[in-house]
Amino acid sequence: MTLPGSIAVFDLGGVLIDWNPRHLYRKLFEHEADMEHFLANVCTTEWNQQQDAGRRFAEACAALKNEHPGNAEMIDAWIERFDEMMAGPIAGTVDILSELREREVPLYALSNWSVETFPFAQRKFEFLQWFRAIFLSGEVHLIKPDPRIFRCFCERFALRPEQIFYIDDAKDNVEAASGVGMHGIRFSDPARLREELVHLGLLPSRARIEHVAAWVSNLDRARDFYERWFHAASGPEYSSAKREFRSRFLSLGEGPRLELMVSGQKVPRHDHIAISVGTRAAVDRLVQEMEAAGVRIVSRPRVTGDGYYEAVVEDSEGNIVEITA
Repeated sequence: MTLPGSIAVFDLGGVLIDWNPRHLYRKLFEHEADMEHFLANVCTTEWNQQQDAGRRFAEACAALKNEHPGNAEMIDAWIERFDEMMAGPIAGTVDILSELREREVPLYALSNWSVETFPFAQRKFEFLQWFRAIFLSGEVHLIKPDPRIFRCFCERFALRPEQIFYIDDAKDNVEAASGVGMHGIRFSDPARLREELVHLGLLPSRARIEHVAAWVSNLDRARDFYERWFHAASGPEYSSAKREFRSRFLSLGEGPRLELMVSGQKVPRHDHIAISVGTRAAVDRLVQEMEAAGVRIVSRPRVTGDGYYEAVVEDSEGNIVEITA
C-alpha cells in the first residue's frame, strides 16, 4: 500500500528523458574528439546552466559567437535543433511513473531546464502531461543544487518537504533536496529505482516466475540438450530414494531457472517452455543448426498472431520448446 501523503517528484533529463547534446553534435562533427572539444570549451555545461537559470538564448548565443566566431553555426544549432538532443524516453522510468500514477501517487517534476527549450520536450513526450505540475529552473531563475529552488518548489505548491520523495541522477541535487528535508533518491537505472521505491512502500513488489519444471525420461540426456543448445549452466543433482525422484536446476542467464525431473512413476508433462535468444537472426541461426543436428522442428520461425517471432522445436524428451526473439 502506498504510504499516506507520499508525493513523488522527478527530475527530467537523465531520469525520464534521455537528453544529451551529443545526440545532436555527433551528427554535426565528423570526429568525436572535435565534438568533445566543442562541448568542453564552447557550448559548455556552465554556459547551458545560465540558460537553465533564465538567460535568453538569443543573448547567450550572440555572446558566445562573439567569442568563437568560427563556431557560429554549431552554437546556433543548440537552440535551432534542440529537439535532436532528446533521444527518447528512458522507458523503464516512464513505466515506474505510470505505475505511481495508477496508484494515485501525486506526481510533480522539478528540473533544471530553460523555458525556451522546454516546449520541445512537451511536444515530444506525452507522459509530461501526467504531472500535476512541472517546476522549471528557468521560471524562477534558480538552478539545482541551490537549496532555495527546493524551498521555492514547496512554497509554490504548498507541500511539506517530509512528504516528498525526490528522484534525481545528480548527487549534488539529491543531497540538496535531502538537506531541506525531502527524501532524496539518487537515480542510476530504472531497476534500482524500482527496488528503492518498493523498499519505501511506494510500489508493490512484483511476482515473478522462479523456474519452469519439465519431466524427462533421461536426466543426463536432457541436461546435455540444454547445455549444448542454450548454454545452460547445470546445478547439482538432487535425488530422493523414497520418492524415486531425481532433478537438476539449469540456469539460462538471469531469468527463471529450468528444473529437469525424472521419476519412476508415470507423470504428466508440462505444456511448453519458452526461451528467448534475443533477436530474429539468432532464432533463425539456432533453428538451422538444430535442424542440421537432427532436432525435430515443429514449426519454423514466424511471427505469431500475438506478435512474437518464434520457432517451435522438441527437446530430447519430446517437450515443446518455443524459441523466441
